[in-house]
Amino acid sequence: MKFRILLVATFALLMTSCYNDFDMPPTPTVYDDASFEEANPELTHISIADLKALFGNTSGTGDTGSQAATKYIRFVNDASECNSFELSKGWYVAGKNYYIKGRIISNDEQGNIYKSLYIFDGTGAIELKLTNGLYLDYYCDLDKMESQWVYVKVTGLYLGNFRMMLSLGDIPTSSFNSWGTYKYYANSNIVSPNKVREHVFHGERCKLTEGTADTDDIYVVDASSYSKIQGNNTPKFLGRLVRFKGLKVMYKGVMTNEKDANGEYITPAPLKNGQFDQLYPTWLCTSGLKIDGTYTQVVNQPWYRMAYSRNNVSLYGSLCVGYNENAVYTSDHGVYTVRTSGYSRFAGKYLPKNGEVGDVLAIYTIYSKQSNYRGGSSDYSTYQLSLVRYKDFGFKTEPTTESAEWSNLIRWADDNYPSYMLYPSDDNAREGLVQSWRESIAAMKPADDGSALWQEWNEWCDWCVWTIENTPEESWTLPEQINEDDDMGD
Repeated sequence: MKFRILLVATFALLMTSCYNDFDMPPTPTVYDDASFEEANPELTHISIADLKALFGNTSGTGDTGSQAATKYIRFVNDASECNSFELSKGWYVAGKNYYIKGRIISNDEQGNIYKSLYIFDGTGAIELKLTNGLYLDYYCDLDKMESQWVYVKVTGLYLGNFRMMLSLGDIPTSSFNSWGTYKYYANSNIVSPNKVREHVFHGERCKLTEGTADTDDIYVVDASSYSKIQGNNTPKFLGRLVRFKGLKVMYKGVMTNEKDANGEYITPAPLKNGQFDQLYPTWLCTSGLKIDGTYTQVVNQPWYRMAYSRNNVSLYGSLCVGYNENAVYTSDHGVYTVRTSGYSRFAGKYLPKNGEVGDVLAIYTIYSKQSNYRGGSSDYSTYQLSLVRYKDFGFKTEPTTESAEWSNLIRWADDNYPSYMLYPSDDNAREGLVQSWRESIAAMKPADDGSALWQEWNEWCDWCVWTIENTPEESWTLPEQINEDDDMGD
Protein backbone atom coordinates (compact mmCIF):
# COMPACT_ATOMS: atom_id res chain seq x y z
CA MET A 1 0.00 0.00 0.00
CA LYS A 2 2.82 2.41 0.92
CA PHE A 3 4.51 1.51 -2.36
CA ARG A 4 1.34 2.35 -4.31
CA ILE A 5 0.98 5.70 -2.53
CA LEU A 6 4.63 6.48 -3.21
CA LEU A 7 4.21 5.50 -6.86
CA VAL A 8 1.11 7.69 -7.28
CA ALA A 9 2.83 10.62 -5.56
CA THR A 10 5.90 10.24 -7.77
CA PHE A 11 3.73 10.05 -10.89
CA ALA A 12 1.80 13.16 -9.83
CA LEU A 13 5.05 15.03 -9.23
CA LEU A 14 6.34 14.05 -12.65
CA MET A 15 3.11 15.07 -14.35
CA THR A 16 3.10 18.42 -12.53
CA SER A 17 6.72 18.98 -13.52
CA CYS A 18 5.98 18.17 -17.16
CA TYR A 19 2.96 20.45 -17.17
CA ASN A 20 4.92 23.32 -15.68
CA ASP A 21 7.69 22.86 -18.24
CA PHE A 22 5.14 22.97 -21.03
CA ASP A 23 3.19 25.90 -19.61
CA MET A 24 6.27 27.93 -18.71
CA PRO A 25 8.90 27.58 -21.45
CA PRO A 26 12.44 28.36 -20.38
CA THR A 27 13.47 32.00 -20.37
CA PRO A 28 15.62 32.71 -23.43
CA THR A 29 19.28 33.49 -22.94
CA VAL A 30 20.00 37.21 -23.11
CA TYR A 31 23.25 37.98 -24.94
CA ASP A 32 25.57 40.90 -25.27
CA ASP A 33 28.16 41.14 -28.04
CA ALA A 34 30.86 39.28 -26.10
CA SER A 35 28.66 36.41 -24.92
CA PHE A 36 27.01 35.95 -28.31
CA GLU A 37 30.34 35.71 -30.12
CA GLU A 38 31.69 33.40 -27.41
CA ALA A 39 28.70 31.12 -27.92
CA ASN A 40 28.99 31.35 -31.72
CA PRO A 41 32.68 31.60 -32.57
CA GLU A 42 32.05 30.51 -36.17
CA LEU A 43 29.96 33.62 -36.90
CA THR A 44 31.19 36.94 -38.32
CA HIS A 45 29.36 40.19 -37.71
CA ILE A 46 28.18 42.22 -40.69
CA SER A 47 26.27 45.50 -40.58
CA ILE A 48 22.74 45.70 -41.96
CA ALA A 49 23.93 48.17 -44.61
CA ASP A 50 26.67 45.80 -45.74
CA LEU A 51 24.25 42.87 -45.72
CA LYS A 52 21.88 44.74 -48.01
CA ALA A 53 24.82 45.72 -50.20
CA LEU A 54 25.44 42.01 -50.86
CA PHE A 55 22.12 41.94 -52.68
CA GLY A 56 23.25 44.52 -55.22
CA ASN A 57 20.85 46.65 -57.22
CA THR A 58 17.21 46.34 -56.14
CA SER A 59 15.76 48.17 -59.14
CA GLY A 60 13.85 45.84 -61.43
CA THR A 61 14.60 42.75 -59.35
CA GLY A 62 11.49 42.44 -57.16
CA ASP A 63 8.83 42.01 -59.80
CA THR A 64 6.89 38.97 -58.45
CA GLY A 65 5.76 38.22 -62.01
CA SER A 66 8.24 35.41 -62.53
CA GLN A 67 11.01 33.52 -60.76
CA ALA A 68 13.69 34.95 -63.02
CA ALA A 69 12.63 38.55 -62.29
CA THR A 70 12.30 38.17 -58.53
CA LYS A 71 15.75 38.12 -57.01
CA TYR A 72 16.88 36.73 -53.68
CA ILE A 73 20.20 35.86 -52.09
CA ARG A 74 20.40 32.51 -50.32
CA PHE A 75 22.94 32.19 -47.48
CA VAL A 76 24.39 28.68 -47.25
CA ASN A 77 27.30 26.87 -45.67
CA ASP A 78 28.35 25.40 -48.99
CA ALA A 79 27.35 26.04 -52.60
CA SER A 80 26.38 22.38 -52.97
CA GLU A 81 23.24 23.22 -50.95
CA CYS A 82 21.99 25.46 -53.77
CA ASN A 83 19.76 24.33 -56.62
CA SER A 84 20.75 24.66 -60.27
CA PHE A 85 18.74 27.87 -60.74
CA GLU A 86 20.48 29.59 -57.81
CA LEU A 87 23.88 28.43 -59.05
CA SER A 88 23.20 29.65 -62.59
CA LYS A 89 22.07 33.06 -61.33
CA GLY A 90 24.76 33.36 -58.69
CA TRP A 91 22.08 34.19 -56.14
CA TYR A 92 23.84 32.83 -53.08
CA VAL A 93 26.56 33.53 -50.54
CA ALA A 94 28.40 30.47 -49.31
CA GLY A 95 30.61 29.82 -46.32
CA LYS A 96 30.51 33.27 -44.72
CA ASN A 97 28.40 32.53 -41.59
CA TYR A 98 27.33 36.11 -41.06
CA TYR A 99 25.22 37.50 -38.26
CA ILE A 100 23.58 40.89 -37.94
CA LYS A 101 22.36 42.69 -34.84
CA GLY A 102 19.93 45.53 -34.38
CA ARG A 103 17.62 47.37 -32.03
CA ILE A 104 13.93 46.55 -32.46
CA ILE A 105 11.96 49.51 -33.84
CA SER A 106 8.53 47.89 -34.40
CA ASN A 107 5.77 46.19 -32.48
CA ASP A 108 2.98 44.02 -33.90
CA GLU A 109 0.55 44.31 -30.97
CA GLN A 110 -1.99 46.46 -32.85
CA GLY A 111 -1.92 44.30 -35.97
CA ASN A 112 -0.90 46.82 -38.62
CA ILE A 113 2.63 45.41 -38.58
CA TYR A 114 2.05 41.68 -39.08
CA LYS A 115 4.52 38.79 -38.69
CA SER A 116 7.42 41.19 -39.09
CA LEU A 117 10.12 42.60 -36.87
CA TYR A 118 12.03 45.68 -38.04
CA ILE A 119 15.48 46.23 -36.63
CA PHE A 120 18.03 49.05 -37.00
CA ASP A 121 21.75 49.08 -36.21
CA GLY A 122 22.77 52.65 -37.01
CA THR A 123 23.77 51.80 -40.60
CA GLY A 124 20.42 50.64 -41.91
CA ALA A 125 17.16 48.85 -41.14
CA ILE A 126 15.69 45.59 -42.32
CA GLU A 127 12.50 43.57 -41.96
CA LEU A 128 12.69 40.11 -40.41
CA LYS A 129 9.79 38.02 -41.73
CA LEU A 130 8.87 35.84 -38.77
CA THR A 131 5.62 34.67 -37.20
CA ASN A 132 2.78 36.39 -35.32
CA GLY A 133 2.57 37.58 -31.72
CA LEU A 134 6.11 38.92 -31.79
CA TYR A 135 5.39 41.64 -29.23
CA LEU A 136 5.05 38.90 -26.60
CA ASP A 137 8.68 37.84 -27.06
CA TYR A 138 10.49 40.89 -28.42
CA TYR A 139 10.41 44.15 -26.52
CA CYS A 140 9.82 47.60 -27.98
CA ASP A 141 8.05 50.32 -25.99
CA LEU A 142 7.96 53.53 -28.01
CA ASP A 143 6.38 55.48 -25.14
CA LYS A 144 9.34 54.77 -22.90
CA MET A 145 11.79 54.83 -25.83
CA GLU A 146 13.01 51.41 -24.71
CA SER A 147 13.81 48.40 -26.83
CA GLN A 148 16.18 45.44 -26.97
CA TRP A 149 18.90 44.17 -29.23
CA VAL A 150 18.43 41.04 -31.28
CA TYR A 151 21.09 38.93 -32.98
CA VAL A 152 20.25 37.15 -36.23
CA LYS A 153 22.11 34.22 -37.79
CA VAL A 154 21.91 34.83 -41.52
CA THR A 155 23.04 31.44 -42.87
CA GLY A 156 19.98 29.41 -43.77
CA LEU A 157 17.89 32.49 -44.59
CA TYR A 158 16.95 34.31 -47.80
CA LEU A 159 17.50 38.01 -48.46
CA GLY A 160 14.61 38.81 -50.78
CA ASN A 161 13.34 41.80 -52.73
CA PHE A 162 9.66 42.74 -52.80
CA ARG A 163 9.10 45.92 -54.79
CA MET A 164 12.47 47.39 -53.76
CA MET A 165 12.05 46.48 -50.08
CA LEU A 166 14.59 43.94 -48.80
CA SER A 167 13.80 41.48 -46.03
CA LEU A 168 15.26 38.38 -44.40
CA GLY A 169 13.01 35.34 -44.36
CA ASP A 170 12.47 31.72 -45.28
CA ILE A 171 12.28 29.97 -48.66
CA PRO A 172 10.81 31.60 -51.80
CA THR A 173 7.17 30.81 -52.51
CA SER A 174 4.79 31.07 -55.45
CA SER A 175 1.03 31.15 -55.81
CA PHE A 176 -1.84 32.49 -57.87
CA ASN A 177 -3.48 35.61 -56.53
CA SER A 178 -7.23 35.96 -56.16
CA TRP A 179 -7.83 36.85 -59.79
CA GLY A 180 -5.66 34.09 -61.20
CA THR A 181 -2.30 35.76 -61.81
CA TYR A 182 0.87 33.88 -61.00
CA LYS A 183 3.01 35.50 -58.28
CA TYR A 184 6.50 34.56 -57.20
CA TYR A 185 7.83 35.86 -53.87
CA ALA A 186 11.53 36.07 -53.11
CA ASN A 187 11.12 34.83 -49.52
CA SER A 188 8.47 33.95 -46.97
CA ASN A 189 7.79 34.17 -43.25
CA ILE A 190 9.59 31.84 -40.87
CA VAL A 191 6.47 30.27 -39.42
CA SER A 192 8.16 27.61 -37.31
CA PRO A 193 8.88 28.87 -33.75
CA ASN A 194 11.77 26.42 -33.59
CA LYS A 195 13.36 27.88 -36.69
CA VAL A 196 12.84 31.40 -35.36
CA ARG A 197 14.71 30.41 -32.19
CA GLU A 198 17.51 28.97 -34.33
CA HIS A 199 18.07 32.29 -36.07
CA VAL A 200 16.87 35.13 -33.83
CA PHE A 201 18.42 35.62 -30.37
CA HIS A 202 17.55 37.98 -27.56
CA GLY A 203 19.92 40.77 -26.61
CA GLU A 204 20.00 43.27 -23.81
CA ARG A 205 17.50 46.05 -23.23
CA CYS A 206 18.49 49.42 -24.67
CA LYS A 207 17.31 52.98 -25.09
CA LEU A 208 16.10 54.38 -28.42
CA THR A 209 17.18 57.78 -29.66
CA GLU A 210 15.34 60.32 -31.80
CA GLY A 211 16.81 63.08 -33.93
CA THR A 212 18.33 63.97 -37.28
CA ALA A 213 21.54 61.96 -37.06
CA ASP A 214 21.90 58.97 -39.37
CA THR A 215 22.42 56.79 -36.30
CA ASP A 216 19.25 57.87 -34.48
CA ASP A 217 16.70 55.08 -34.13
CA ILE A 218 13.84 57.48 -34.96
CA TYR A 219 14.79 59.83 -37.77
CA VAL A 220 12.97 63.17 -37.86
CA VAL A 221 12.04 65.10 -41.01
CA ASP A 222 9.84 68.11 -41.73
CA ALA A 223 8.89 70.29 -44.70
CA SER A 224 12.44 71.64 -44.94
CA SER A 225 14.30 68.34 -44.73
CA TYR A 226 12.16 65.53 -46.18
CA SER A 227 14.23 65.51 -49.38
CA LYS A 228 17.06 63.91 -47.36
CA ILE A 229 15.22 60.59 -47.29
CA GLN A 230 14.29 60.48 -50.99
CA GLY A 231 16.06 60.33 -54.31
CA ASN A 232 19.48 58.73 -54.14
CA ASN A 233 19.25 58.53 -50.35
CA THR A 234 16.01 56.51 -50.35
CA PRO A 235 17.55 53.02 -49.92
CA LYS A 236 19.44 54.09 -46.80
CA PHE A 237 16.22 55.06 -45.02
CA LEU A 238 13.89 52.29 -46.16
CA GLY A 239 12.61 50.19 -43.27
CA ARG A 240 13.49 52.85 -40.71
CA LEU A 241 11.20 54.39 -38.13
CA VAL A 242 10.72 57.99 -39.22
CA ARG A 243 8.81 60.84 -37.58
CA PHE A 244 7.28 63.11 -40.20
CA LYS A 245 6.47 66.47 -38.66
CA GLY A 246 3.81 68.74 -40.12
CA LEU A 247 2.31 66.47 -42.78
CA LYS A 248 -0.86 67.65 -44.48
CA VAL A 249 -3.80 65.38 -45.35
CA MET A 250 -4.41 65.53 -49.11
CA TYR A 251 -7.57 64.10 -50.61
CA LYS A 252 -6.98 63.09 -54.24
CA GLY A 253 -9.88 62.14 -56.49
CA VAL A 254 -12.26 61.87 -53.51
CA MET A 255 -14.86 64.35 -52.29
CA THR A 256 -13.60 66.64 -49.56
CA ASN A 257 -15.60 68.30 -46.82
CA GLU A 258 -15.26 71.64 -48.63
CA LYS A 259 -17.76 73.09 -51.13
CA ASP A 260 -17.35 75.19 -54.25
CA ALA A 261 -19.28 78.35 -55.15
CA ASN A 262 -22.21 76.24 -56.33
CA GLY A 263 -22.46 74.40 -53.04
CA GLU A 264 -21.07 71.14 -54.43
CA TYR A 265 -18.43 69.12 -52.58
CA ILE A 266 -14.99 69.64 -54.11
CA THR A 267 -13.19 66.64 -55.61
CA PRO A 268 -9.47 67.30 -56.29
CA ALA A 269 -7.73 65.57 -59.18
CA PRO A 270 -6.46 62.06 -58.39
CA LEU A 271 -2.77 61.23 -58.24
CA LYS A 272 -1.37 59.31 -61.19
CA ASN A 273 0.33 55.97 -60.72
CA GLY A 274 1.72 55.34 -64.17
CA GLN A 275 -1.36 55.40 -66.39
CA PHE A 276 -3.78 54.76 -63.55
CA ASP A 277 -5.69 57.28 -61.45
CA GLN A 278 -5.26 56.64 -57.73
CA LEU A 279 -7.90 57.79 -55.25
CA TYR A 280 -7.02 58.86 -51.71
CA PRO A 281 -8.47 58.11 -49.24
CA THR A 282 -9.43 54.74 -50.65
CA TRP A 283 -9.76 51.08 -49.89
CA LEU A 284 -8.84 48.38 -52.36
CA CYS A 285 -10.13 44.84 -52.73
CA THR A 286 -8.92 42.08 -55.00
CA SER A 287 -11.28 39.46 -56.36
CA GLY A 288 -12.55 36.40 -54.58
CA LEU A 289 -14.63 38.12 -51.89
CA LYS A 290 -18.32 38.50 -51.30
CA ILE A 291 -19.45 41.83 -49.90
CA ASP A 292 -23.12 42.17 -48.99
CA GLY A 293 -23.77 38.97 -50.94
CA THR A 294 -22.20 40.22 -54.17
CA TYR A 295 -19.12 38.62 -55.71
CA THR A 296 -16.44 41.23 -56.33
CA GLN A 297 -13.47 41.28 -58.66
CA VAL A 298 -11.81 44.59 -57.91
CA VAL A 299 -12.98 47.51 -55.83
CA ASN A 300 -11.07 50.78 -55.65
CA GLN A 301 -13.28 53.29 -53.90
CA PRO A 302 -13.15 56.22 -51.49
CA TRP A 303 -13.57 55.40 -47.83
CA TYR A 304 -13.42 57.78 -44.90
CA ARG A 305 -11.99 55.40 -42.34
CA MET A 306 -8.47 54.08 -41.72
CA ALA A 307 -9.38 50.79 -43.43
CA TYR A 308 -12.42 48.84 -44.51
CA SER A 309 -13.70 46.40 -41.93
CA ARG A 310 -17.33 45.39 -42.34
CA ASN A 311 -19.51 42.29 -42.45
CA ASN A 312 -16.50 40.05 -41.75
CA VAL A 313 -14.63 41.57 -44.71
CA SER A 314 -11.37 43.38 -43.91
CA LEU A 315 -9.50 45.34 -46.57
CA TYR A 316 -6.58 47.72 -46.34
CA GLY A 317 -7.02 51.46 -46.76
CA SER A 318 -4.73 54.24 -47.97
CA LEU A 319 -4.64 57.94 -47.14
CA CYS A 320 -2.42 60.47 -48.90
CA VAL A 321 -0.37 62.82 -46.72
CA GLY A 322 2.62 64.95 -47.50
CA TYR A 323 4.39 68.23 -47.99
CA ASN A 324 4.05 68.57 -51.78
CA GLU A 325 0.50 69.68 -52.54
CA ASN A 326 1.36 70.08 -56.23
CA ALA A 327 2.29 66.43 -56.68
CA VAL A 328 0.92 64.74 -59.81
CA TYR A 329 2.32 61.22 -59.39
CA THR A 330 2.36 58.94 -56.37
CA SER A 331 6.11 58.72 -56.91
CA ASP A 332 6.67 62.47 -56.54
CA HIS A 333 8.86 63.44 -53.60
CA GLY A 334 7.06 64.68 -50.53
CA VAL A 335 3.87 62.61 -50.90
CA TYR A 336 3.21 59.40 -48.98
CA THR A 337 0.38 56.98 -48.37
CA VAL A 338 -0.51 55.88 -44.86
CA ARG A 339 -1.49 52.25 -45.35
CA THR A 340 -3.71 50.54 -42.79
CA SER A 341 -4.66 46.88 -42.61
CA GLY A 342 -8.31 46.01 -42.24
CA TYR A 343 -7.22 43.57 -39.54
CA SER A 344 -5.55 46.23 -37.42
CA ARG A 345 -7.14 47.27 -34.17
CA PHE A 346 -7.77 50.75 -35.54
CA ALA A 347 -9.21 49.79 -38.93
CA GLY A 348 -12.58 51.45 -38.23
CA LYS A 349 -11.24 54.78 -36.98
CA TYR A 350 -12.35 57.87 -38.88
CA LEU A 351 -9.92 59.66 -41.14
CA PRO A 352 -9.03 63.31 -40.65
CA LYS A 353 -10.56 65.92 -42.92
CA ASN A 354 -8.76 67.19 -45.98
CA GLY A 355 -6.15 69.79 -45.09
CA GLU A 356 -5.58 68.69 -41.48
CA VAL A 357 -1.93 68.95 -40.36
CA GLY A 358 -0.20 66.59 -37.95
CA ASP A 359 2.81 64.37 -37.23
CA VAL A 360 3.14 60.72 -38.19
CA LEU A 361 5.57 58.16 -36.75
CA ALA A 362 5.80 55.15 -39.05
CA ILE A 363 8.01 52.60 -40.80
CA TYR A 364 9.12 54.20 -44.08
CA THR A 365 8.81 51.96 -47.14
CA ILE A 366 8.45 52.04 -50.89
CA TYR A 367 6.43 50.03 -53.37
CA SER A 368 8.06 50.13 -56.80
CA LYS A 369 9.42 47.89 -59.52
CA GLN A 370 12.38 50.07 -60.41
CA SER A 371 14.34 53.11 -59.34
CA ASN A 372 13.47 55.05 -62.51
CA TYR A 373 9.82 54.96 -61.60
CA ARG A 374 8.31 58.31 -62.44
CA GLY A 375 5.67 58.97 -65.03
CA GLY A 376 5.84 55.96 -67.34
CA SER A 377 3.08 53.54 -68.24
CA SER A 378 4.71 50.97 -65.97
CA ASP A 379 4.94 53.33 -63.00
CA TYR A 380 3.78 51.61 -59.81
CA SER A 381 5.79 53.56 -57.27
CA THR A 382 4.46 54.80 -53.97
CA TYR A 383 6.26 55.87 -50.79
CA GLN A 384 4.37 54.27 -47.92
CA LEU A 385 4.11 54.81 -44.17
CA SER A 386 3.19 51.79 -42.03
CA LEU A 387 1.85 52.74 -38.62
CA VAL A 388 3.02 50.70 -35.66
CA ARG A 389 0.40 52.20 -33.31
CA TYR A 390 -2.71 54.31 -33.82
CA LYS A 391 -1.48 56.94 -31.36
CA ASP A 392 1.39 57.68 -33.75
CA PHE A 393 -1.12 58.99 -36.29
CA GLY A 394 -1.11 62.56 -35.02
CA PHE A 395 -4.17 64.07 -36.65
CA LYS A 396 -7.44 65.31 -35.26
CA THR A 397 -10.00 62.82 -36.52
CA GLU A 398 -13.16 64.78 -36.03
CA PRO A 399 -16.13 62.90 -34.55
CA THR A 400 -19.23 63.07 -36.71
CA THR A 401 -21.12 64.94 -33.98
CA GLU A 402 -18.85 67.99 -34.17
CA SER A 403 -19.38 69.05 -37.78
CA ALA A 404 -22.64 68.89 -39.70
CA GLU A 405 -21.03 68.99 -43.15
CA TRP A 406 -18.45 66.37 -42.29
CA SER A 407 -21.07 64.24 -40.56
CA ASN A 408 -23.27 64.28 -43.64
CA LEU A 409 -20.41 63.23 -45.91
CA ILE A 410 -19.34 60.37 -43.67
CA ARG A 411 -22.94 59.22 -43.22
CA TRP A 412 -23.47 59.30 -46.97
CA ALA A 413 -20.34 57.22 -47.55
CA ASP A 414 -21.28 54.71 -44.86
CA ASP A 415 -24.77 54.31 -46.35
CA ASN A 416 -23.77 54.10 -50.01
CA TYR A 417 -20.43 52.27 -50.20
CA PRO A 418 -19.89 49.84 -51.69
CA SER A 419 -23.28 49.28 -53.32
CA TYR A 420 -23.49 52.47 -55.35
CA MET A 421 -20.47 51.53 -57.49
CA LEU A 422 -22.13 48.50 -59.10
CA TYR A 423 -22.16 48.37 -62.88
CA PRO A 424 -25.09 50.12 -64.59
CA SER A 425 -27.92 47.70 -65.17
CA ASP A 426 -28.65 49.19 -68.57
CA ASP A 427 -27.12 46.83 -71.14
CA ASN A 428 -26.43 49.53 -73.71
CA ALA A 429 -24.61 51.70 -71.18
CA ARG A 430 -22.55 48.74 -70.10
CA GLU A 431 -21.67 47.74 -73.64
CA GLY A 432 -20.46 51.26 -74.27
CA LEU A 433 -18.12 51.01 -71.28
CA VAL A 434 -16.89 47.60 -72.41
CA GLN A 435 -16.21 48.83 -75.95
CA SER A 436 -14.31 51.81 -74.59
CA TRP A 437 -12.16 49.48 -72.52
CA ARG A 438 -11.46 47.19 -75.48
CA GLU A 439 -10.25 50.12 -77.56
CA SER A 440 -8.10 51.40 -74.72
CA ILE A 441 -6.47 48.04 -74.07
CA ALA A 442 -5.83 47.49 -77.79
CA ALA A 443 -3.97 50.80 -77.95
CA MET A 444 -1.74 49.91 -75.00
CA LYS A 445 -1.03 46.29 -75.91
CA PRO A 446 2.54 45.70 -77.15
CA ALA A 447 3.27 44.23 -80.56
CA ASP A 448 2.91 40.47 -81.00
CA ASP A 449 6.60 39.65 -81.04
CA GLY A 450 6.40 36.51 -78.90
CA SER A 451 8.25 38.20 -76.03
CA ALA A 452 7.53 37.52 -72.37
CA LEU A 453 6.02 41.02 -72.09
CA TRP A 454 3.59 40.36 -74.93
CA GLN A 455 2.69 36.96 -73.50
CA GLU A 456 1.90 38.42 -70.08
CA TRP A 457 -0.24 41.16 -71.62
CA ASN A 458 -2.02 38.69 -73.89
CA GLU A 459 -2.90 36.33 -71.03
CA TRP A 460 -4.07 39.22 -68.87
CA CYS A 461 -6.22 40.68 -71.67
CA ASP A 462 -7.78 37.30 -72.45
CA TRP A 463 -8.70 36.90 -68.80
CA CYS A 464 -10.25 40.37 -68.67
CA VAL A 465 -12.25 39.82 -71.85
CA TRP A 466 -13.59 36.54 -70.53
CA THR A 467 -14.54 38.28 -67.30
CA ILE A 468 -16.51 41.10 -68.83
CA GLU A 469 -18.26 38.77 -71.28
CA ASN A 470 -19.20 36.10 -68.78
CA THR A 471 -19.83 37.90 -65.50
CA PRO A 472 -21.30 41.27 -66.52
CA GLU A 473 -23.69 41.49 -63.60
CA GLU A 474 -21.07 40.65 -61.00
CA SER A 475 -18.12 42.79 -62.07
CA TRP A 476 -17.59 45.87 -60.00
CA THR A 477 -15.15 47.74 -62.13
CA LEU A 478 -13.75 47.63 -65.63
CA PRO A 479 -10.41 45.83 -65.98
CA GLU A 480 -8.68 49.03 -67.18
CA GLN A 481 -8.74 50.14 -63.55
CA ILE A 482 -7.00 46.99 -62.35
CA ASN A 483 -3.47 47.63 -61.18
CA GLU A 484 -1.72 44.40 -62.07
CA ASP A 485 -0.09 44.52 -58.62
CA ASP A 486 -3.06 43.58 -56.51
CA ASP A 487 -0.65 42.10 -53.98
CA MET A 488 0.75 45.52 -53.00
CA GLY A 489 1.69 45.49 -49.40
CA ASP A 490 0.55 41.88 -48.84
